Amino acid sequence: MRGGRKVKGGGKSRTNKDHRSLKRTIHKGRWDDICADELREERISAVLAIKTEVDPDKPGLGQFYCVACSRYCISDKALQAHNATPKHRRRLKMLRTERPYSHKEANAAAGRGDADAGCRAAVMSTD
Repeated sequence: MRGGRKVKGGGKSRTNKDHRSLKRTIHKGRWDDICADELREERISAVLAIKTEVDPDKPGLGQFYCVACSRYCISDKALQAHNATPKHRRRLKMLRTERPYSHKEANAAAGRGDADAGCRAAVMSTD
């Protein structure tokens, strides 16, 4: 090809497209039962006080925190934009309406529930 751009290089990513799968996975910061517990009216102010302490390593010095999504934003404007997204509103609704999944339910689903003695059969007398 004369005058055209030569395609060369690019390394492993040109042939192996596996590296894209990491972008598609959901990054789960905090479990839903913890977030639902933090969203209760009696706890939310204490959680926000702890989470919004000044920390230079966090985005926006750690001042703008979304409790439902457990996510820091760089500014108040960014936090308000985040609060307006459908993803945030869906998560907030889910955490407020659905009952959190408990350890007891998880153990029961795995077959490690309470010991079941079964039904007791009537004792038959042999006369």
